[in-house]
Amino acid sequence: MAPLKETNMPNPNPYWWDDFTPFKNQPETLPVECDVVVVGAGLTGCSAALTLAKAGVKVVIFDTERPGFGASTRNGGMVGGGYRLSPEEMDARFGFETSQRLLVEANIDSLAFASKRIVDENIDCDFNVYGRFRGLWNKADYDDTARALDKLRKRVPVRIDMVPKEQQRREIGTDFYSGGMLIHDHGGLHPAKYLNGMLAAAQRAGAQVFGETPVEKITKSGGDFVVTTSKGNIKTESVLVATNGYTPRNFSKLKRRIIPLSSFLIATEELPRDLVDEIMPTKRMYVETRLRHCYYRLSPDNKRFIIGGRAAMSNVLSGNTSKVLHGLMSEIFPQLSHAKITHSWSGQTGFTFSFLPNIGQIDGIWHALGYSGSGNAMAPYLGHKAALLMMGNKAGETAFTKTNMETRPWYRKTPWFLPFAHQLYRLNDRMEDRKRAK
Repeated sequence: MAPLKETNMPNPNPYWWDDFTPFKNQPETLPVECDVVVVGAGLTGCSAALTLAKAGVKVVIFDTERPGFGASTRNGGMVGGGYRLSPEEMDARFGFETSQRLLVEANIDSLAFASKRIVDENIDCDFNVYGRFRGLWNKADYDDTARALDKLRKRVPVRIDMVPKEQQRREIGTDFYSGGMLIHDHGGLHPAKYLNGMLAAAQRAGAQVFGETPVEKITKSGGDFVVTTSKGNIKTESVLVATNGYTPRNFSKLKRRIIPLSSFLIATEELPRDLVDEIMPTKRMYVETRLRHCYYRLSPDNKRFIIGGRAAMSNVLSGNTSKVLHGLMSEIFPQLSHAKITHSWSGQTGFTFSFLPNIGQIDGIWHALGYSGSGNAMAPYLGHKAALLMMGNKAGETAFTKTNMETRPWYRKTPWFLPFAHQLYRLNDRMEDRKRAK
């Protein structure tokens, strides 16, 4: 691998923020009361607020930072479905009926909803159904995936094809993988424009949005709640917490159920067109199965290469993660070994112990979170479902109310175990690399 050579440090802000319109139209004063308070102005919160406001509910959104500061504008901009658990694992954990509903919602319904919401609200976010290529690490991985796909097809009407290694070059300009899986209906978008469009739609519908207004406390007051913020108190009938990987410590019962994992990304300088055509002839979204979990794509204008992955599992110096990701990029595409990195950033994803998101209530306070790295479709979908449930609408029924929000006795707000987990993953990566080299 060629070392990363740069004369200047990359921009620490997400590449997407170069085209990110600053938040506007914040009210001057905090209302005394409302029907629903939403905590978190990301995709979940904005989608929930949009559904509520369209139904005539008086809704107020609060965010600790400016809206769009979190993972909703920091991710790789891939839109799809599916989860890390196999159908068999879901069957064993939840029973066949619930498992079947989870599979359909995760693979079909959430993606269909997100796509429709983009169209219905006229959100200009460079959304396209590119398809997603999943690179498989070795022959055994390919065979296991093909068998699992056969089983999934019997239960869910997915449009997925296997791509054997000898046909891989039609999808990707590298021989690094042992074939892959092509998911036709997945897409890509510009995440900052996506969040901006969702936020604007919520505001048009009547939601009030307060950025840089942390929620400090939520207390029960009779049949209502009093939400204490940095700008004062507001009385409300219901509260929805939609903070995911940015759940604060003062929300202790949720904090113990969400594991904040950092995802790191880099973007290159603009690349020659012939090089772009060589490495990504189909311009799809790309992921892989090894534990490094690299995911990559072109920028919407097809000029830059953007790659993210597990460069670490806790906060580290951005220069270090930039070098790690540059090395991974060069390992997959040696043609990019001399590409300059212009942006290097990170964001907090929110994982659950079950690897599945959840809608529910704790102490009467609603939550929708735990997307485990798959939020661009699932977050707006479950935000919408949560809003319907809060209004008592049967259309809000979802299997994601049955996934539970587990915790562990040894997890108390601080994920002290992540550095140890990272070392175990690194060891596994090295063992897999050695196996593959034989």
